[in-house]
Amino acid sequence: MAPMENLIIMGFALLFLTLMSMHIYFTNAFFFQLKKEHGNIWKSLGQPRWKIQFGDESFKNAMNYIRKKRFSDLQDPKLEEFYTKIKRVEYSASVLALVIVVATVIDVLKG
Repeated sequence: MAPMENLIIMGFALLFLTLMSMHIYFTNAFFFQLKKEHGNIWKSLGQPRWKIQFGDESFKNAMNYIRKKRFSDLQDPKLEEFYTKIKRVEYSASVLALVIVVATVIDVLKG
């Protein structure tokens, strides 16, 4: 792989990590808003925060709550805003990951 190609792939990887950091930030902001304005729902979801811990279902359940947009009946514009940002970051990260994989496969096949 040429040095310029290495820099491009490294740039894509750093952008991917940035997108993942944004996802963590927006997800935590969503959970904080839920806790602040809709504490009973936040508690019913197991008091979620962004974490990955084996055996703890609260994060998984809370992400399902977000992805299925079950919060829409709360009519909370901040939750809607965070949801939109979370989805944009997820779509962008997915496309970027696909680009990285395709570029890697093409490079391997060329070599």
